[in-house]
Amino acid sequence: MRERWIRGLACLCCLALLSGCVKPETAESSDVSATLPPAGVSYTAPDGDEPFVRGAERTLYLPTENELHLTAYQIWIESDSLADTAEQLTRRQLEAQSELLEGRLGENRKLSLYGGNPVECSGGICTVNLSTAALQLSSSELYKVCIALATTLCDLDEISFVNILIADQSVGMDITGSLAMGSLTGHPNENLPVLWEQMEAKRTPVGDDLSRTPLNALATLYYPLEEGRGIGCENRILNYDGQTPQQLASGLMAELEEVIRENTADSEGLSLRELMLHEPLTSELEDGGRLITLSFREDAEEKLADMGLDMACTLASLTYTMTTFIPGIAAVCVRIGDKVLTELRSASFGTISVLGGLLRREFFSRFLRGSATVFLAKNGRLKACEHPVDRNMEENPRTLLSALMAGPTGKEAEAGLEAALPEGVFEDDILGIAREGDTLLVNLSESFRAEIQAFGAERERLLCYSMVNTLCTGTGSRRICFFFEGEQVEQIAGSIYWAGTFMNNPGMAE
Repeated sequence: MRERWIRGLACLCCLALLSGCVKPETAESSDVSATLPPAGVSYTAPDGDEPFVRGAERTLYLPTENELHLTAYQIWIESDSLADTAEQLTRRQLEAQSELLEGRLGENRKLSLYGGNPVECSGGICTVNLSTAALQLSSSELYKVCIALATTLCDLDEISFVNILIADQSVGMDITGSLAMGSLTGHPNENLPVLWEQMEAKRTPVGDDLSRTPLNALATLYYPLEEGRGIGCENRILNYDGQTPQQLASGLMAELEEVIRENTADSEGLSLRELMLHEPLTSELEDGGRLITLSFREDAEEKLADMGLDMACTLASLTYTMTTFIPGIAAVCVRIGDKVLTELRSASFGTISVLGGLLRREFFSRFLRGSATVFLAKNGRLKACEHPVDRNMEENPRTLLSALMAGPTGKEAEAGLEAALPEGVFEDDILGIAREGDTLLVNLSESFRAEIQAFGAERERLLCYSMVNTLCTGTGSRRICFFFEGEQVEQIAGSIYWAGTFMNNPGMAE
């Protein structure tokens, strides 16, 4: 009897303990709220956005004294974005390399960066623009500097490829300035002289025909985004029959056609070369550098528009692609019929005056976009979609929420995707964002709360988790905590409990 009484008491204790627990949400149990737990939080609602500066140990790779290998050095970097991290690492790298190369750069000269946007990060690709001091180095010395820099930047999880420019131009790795370096990857454990020998093996022997020397290289291809929203990029291995600028330009355009077809819905029949009157031509500019001339048919803009492509973005993609890969290309001249293009108009980026008919890389820096994952609605579930954003703001939570508020593109709407947020919410309804450890605090307006209530209980969960999944995916936060006018609320439309914190819910997404 005593034994039964003890067992009964133990059961009651267990039941009491279980009654205070909340079942955590998983991908399989998406019908249960992921708030942990339904109780008040100790956080203070943010008034305005606080900077998201994060510190981390990063690795610099520098050549050893005998320049046979790279040695890793740990340094501390505090930054607010990938772009900032990459630029800080690059500057530290160039300072250290300048000391190692002392005496080989000329009197009082150091390796440094060039231009207003010297380090560009997008799509896992980082392009570094060096000043002309780097031209004082021999080809082998410059290549080792570039390998060390690429290895340092590729050590970041978000970067896979690195391009090196000098004063907005790709640099040739042979005496004629014709051998393309191409995109670089990290080589933390490889022999530097062997890597240089592999590059040298691609050179055209003295006296041989450049057009008959094959080339295999990694190239970054910049492609126009749909609806004139800028340009994106990706890397591919290209094979060429020869190394003349014309051959390289034609090969880039052929491959770019494939990239555009894969990334835009209506461009299946696209052929850039069919829109041209003849093959690309190269010439020398009076102030230095080479010029590539592209001559298009008079109806080229109309044909591109029929395929959902913006002329300005298409020419931006061509200019970036040519100047990034082909050695010495300083500008692109575009002719439409028998007239030189002197002005470009873009709905997203305004009017660009083309001085002297020369399209230069610096004109299109704003066109290069980053990418953010936003969660839109489809058939009662969420679907992850990539949307272009400012490439320096990919991890910024305000940018992510603004991209989510913009809703689906025309092509996404045709595919059945819908906005997960009400039309009546705007960026001004985000009153403040801050971070506390791994929790992101988001303070929204009373108007935002009213829109949720009007949206209805059936769509409330999708609305909530479209924000939660977007913010967790884009910022690396584990939890999201919502406030409305500085206060947490428990119920809005009635289907979920808003107080506490939310975790990413992959179970609600396709």
